[in-house]
Amino acid sequence: MSSPPVRSAPIFSGPERRGRDRRQAPIVEVRPTYAHIDAAALIHNLRTVQGHVGPRCRVLAVVKADGYGHGAIEAARTFVDAGAWGLAVSLVEEGVELRQAGVLAPVLVLGGVHPGSEDVIVHRSLTPVVWAREHLQLLAAAVRRSGAPPLPVHLKVDTGMSRLGALPADLPALVDWLAGEDGQHLQVEGLMTHFACADDLDDAVSPGQLEQFRGCVATLASRGLHPPLRHVCNSAGLVRLPHAHFDMVRPGIALYGAGSGREVQLAGLRMAMSVHSRILGIRTLPAGAKVSYGHRTTLTRDSRLGIVPVGYADGYPRRMSGQAQVLVRGHRCAVLGNITMDVSMIDVSDLPDAREGERVTLLGAQGRDRIDVYELAAWADVIPYEITCGISKRVPRR
Repeated sequence: MSSPPVRSAPIFSGPERRGRDRRQAPIVEVRPTYAHIDAAALIHNLRTVQGHVGPRCRVLAVVKADGYGHGAIEAARTFVDAGAWGLAVSLVEEGVELRQAGVLAPVLVLGGVHPGSEDVIVHRSLTPVVWAREHLQLLAAAVRRSGAPPLPVHLKVDTGMSRLGALPADLPALVDWLAGEDGQHLQVEGLMTHFACADDLDDAVSPGQLEQFRGCVATLASRGLHPPLRHVCNSAGLVRLPHAHFDMVRPGIALYGAGSGREVQLAGLRMAMSVHSRILGIRTLPAGAKVSYGHRTTLTRDSRLGIVPVGYADGYPRRMSGQAQVLVRGHRCAVLGNITMDVSMIDVSDLPDAREGERVTLLGAQGRDRIDVYELAAWADVIPYEITCGISKRVPRR
C-alpha cells in the first residue's frame, strides 16, 4: 500500500472561524465565580512546544475533556491558528462538537471505534485510532456505503501501557487485512503508541517501549507500509525523551501550562487557567466557634470569615479542606472548615479592611503571589490534570 500524503491544518476564515456554537440564547451569569482562560498563554505554550521539538516535528494538540477544562472549541481554534497540525479528542462526540463549531483541522479520535460510530466518523471526516480488525471492518464498510475517499486512520500498538492498542505480534495480520480489497477504503496515516511511565524520573520502562515501537515500524516497512506520522510522546515524553519525537508529538497538559509534576514541566510554559470569585459576605465570630459541616475547625481567636460562593460542585475539591488557601488583596487566606457544595469560608482576620465584594483568587496570580495548579493538586492529593478537568460546567469560562 502507498502512504497517504500528510495533511496540513486549514486556517479558519469567515463564518467557519466563528462557528455556530455561540448562536444560542445568552446564558445568565450573576454569581461572581468564574474561570479566566488566557488565550495568549495557549498560543505561547503551543509555540513553546513547537520550538522545543523543532520545525520538522508536527504538534497534535490534545483538546479532549473539554480542552482539559479550558473549553475545547476555543482552545482548538486557538491552537490551530497558532500552528498546530491537528487536534486530538477521546470521543467521537468530542470530534463532532468541533466539526459543528466549524473546526476543519484534522481531528484524531483516540478512543477507538465503537460499533455504531463508524458512519459518523466518515461523515464528519474524523480520523480514528484503530487497533483491531473489527475497527477496520466497520470503517471500511462505512466508507464503502458513503462513497467517500479512503479514510485516514492511525494504527495504535500496545508496547506496555496495557490499555489500548494491538499487541506487536498482531500487527502483521492487521497489515495483511489492510492490503486486501476492503483495506483499500482506508489509508494508514499514522502509527502510534503511548508511554506508561514517561513522567517518572526513574523511568526504566520507556526505553523498552521505544524499542518495541521501532520494531513495529520495521514490521510495517517490511510489508511496504510507511505511515508518514509516527508519534509516541505525550507532554512528559516530549520533555524527557527528545529522541522519541519522531514525526509528531501529542502534548496535552503542557499546552495549558503545566505538567504531570513540576519536575517534568517544559520550561517557559504559562498557566492558561485562573479561577476567581468574590466575597459574598463577612461574618465576625468569637474564639471557640466551630466552622462548617462536622465542626472540623474550631476558631482559636476572634475571627472574620469571608463567605465565598464556590464549592466542590464547582470542582473545588472537598479533600482540600483544612489545607487550601486563597488570595485576597495579594495575601494568602486559609480556607476554614470543610469545603461545602456551593460555599467555602476563608479567614480574613488579618485583613481588617477586607469587605464584601472583595476579589478572591483560588487558582492563579493576585498581587505578588500565586497559587498554582500543583499546590491545589497537592492539597487535594490528585494530579494536576484533575484540577483543571474538574472545574465544572457551572463555572463559566471567560
